[in-house]
Amino acid sequence: MTNTDAVIALNDVKIVNEDAEKILLSVCTDGWSGGKNIATLKASKQTLAGAVKVGNDSTLNLELSDGSSFEGSVDGKISNAKGESVSTEVGTVSVTLDSTSTWTLSADSYVSSFNGNAANVTANGHTLYVNGVALTGTK
Repeated sequence: MTNTDAVIALNDVKIVNEDAEKILLSVCTDGWSGGKNIATLKASKQTLAGAVKVGNDSTLNLELSDGSSFEGSVDGKISNAKGESVSTEVGTVSVTLDSTSTWTLSADSYVSSFNGNAANVTANGHTLYVNGVALTGTK
């Protein structure tokens, strides 16, 4: 998602991630200017897997509900199609997990805010940083 303000609503959709780098979603400017870089992903009854990339000038609101699961990571390291770095730091990321949804980390992840029960996050040997502080209480 580049230079847009978008809402993606998924409800019980089967997603096959065939990206070679397993990137599920990337939100960034990618060298463009003048637009917004804001995305909201609302997932209900959804299975999501892959890396979520949010550039330092971008915003993502990730909302998981109704038994959704996310196996992946969140960071801001983004390269364009030419292999040039467009971001090295994560932007503003808010993650909300309802009581029936889970997140299994596939790498260290970085978010600005986390709303939900830390017990619904499986660390899997990694750390979830919320505003620079490691989230405690994960599995």
